[in-house]
Amino acid sequence: MKISGQELCRILFSVSIFGLMLITAGCEASGEIEETVVEAPKPIFFPKPPTKARLQFLRSISREKDFVDESKNKRSGLERFVLGEEKVSKEIITKPFGVAIHDGKLYVCDVGKHLVEVLDIKGKKFSYLTKDRRLVNPANIFIEPDGTKYITDAVAGSIFVFDKDDQLKAILGRELGIKPVDIVVRGKRCYVADLASNQILVMDKTTGQELHRIGKDGTKEGFFASIAGLALDSKNNMYASDKLLGTVKKYDSNGIFQAVIGQLDDSLVGLVRPKGIAIDKEDRIWIVDTASEVVKIFDSEHQLLLIFGRGGAEPGQMLLPATITIDYDNVELFKEYFAEGAIIEYLIIVANQFGPNLISIYGFGEFPEPETTGSSDQQQSSPENGSPPETEIKDSSNEPPGSSEDSSISKEENISEEKE
Repeated sequence: MKISGQELCRILFSVSIFGLMLITAGCEASGEIEETVVEAPKPIFFPKPPTKARLQFLRSISREKDFVDESKNKRSGLERFVLGEEKVSKEIITKPFGVAIHDGKLYVCDVGKHLVEVLDIKGKKFSYLTKDRRLVNPANIFIEPDGTKYITDAVAGSIFVFDKDDQLKAILGRELGIKPVDIVVRGKRCYVADLASNQILVMDKTTGQELHRIGKDGTKEGFFASIAGLALDSKNNMYASDKLLGTVKKYDSNGIFQAVIGQLDDSLVGLVRPKGIAIDKEDRIWIVDTASEVVKIFDSEHQLLLIFGRGGAEPGQMLLPATITIDYDNVELFKEYFAEGAIIEYLIIVANQFGPNLISIYGFGEFPEPETTGSSDQQQSSPENGSPPETEIKDSSNEPPGSSEDSSISKEENISEEKE
């Protein structure tokens, strides 16, 4: 008897369904089908219980699939048969340095690719700001409230300015012979950490005209041996890190030297290789120490409040952290990761240059009492683990980034291990 192709397909389909029913019935009869319950990971807090928690590690992002749900756009079997296998996204972050967030998008200066990546968390899309060759090695980024972006490129000796629509608007500093490694924009001025002169350069943000310089090249008090990170507080005081001298210098709004934070050692208040700096609305100073692979928080009087991070590849840990940014406007994007009962005030975003947690996102706020929220062995807070006795936060080498010099710290130099 001759069977048509259509009839053969119908017979095979019926046999498959019948077989599946038999298997299912057999499993049910033997009690082999059980509901699988996947326990959610316990939240990671800093400091760890019983000390009151002030920070929660929320999540990390290292590639497109970390924030893009490919299953929603996955082709059906018939579509794959007709259209072929769809292209699987393989976009990854390689070696992030500067990072900023605006309107639901993370902008990452990837010194491994020499590109600025745009991680649209809200729109679930991975793209690039530009692949224009005029961006030689973008290392750091600052975004104004209106969406204007300022990107430092020490190799090109310029600051690239993009408008809110990500269109190139201006190039600043080309004629000044600078090596800009960090930038803050406040009012009509750009404050630039210039590695060429080891000074803070103050420029007009529209014309690029040099207004004045702060600090000098050297090892004396108030001088810089290798300027790195830069931040301004609410009073326009300037804070700049020196990665060779292991300190952060403070200048007032007139450029007059005020104080030094930290010292070059591995003590609790010491800084071994400070780079990125961020300052919150309470004028707490958050400093990334790349060598010890932690972030240290100081109050406005320069007293150490808290240390968090610790070197490692586990969630919440850090591997060669480089920069840090604080954001109050995009908290809701990560609400699904909040611990039960948590009230997150702002985000802390740390760029790690190696490991599985390249962009690590933490939340600062109020949390339930320790006994109701769980704990984690990945935390570091008690004095014997490297934190100051008081952990309660009160409310009150001159190479540009991305060079071989910045990745030369071996794991043997990691001083962030717990002290017994």
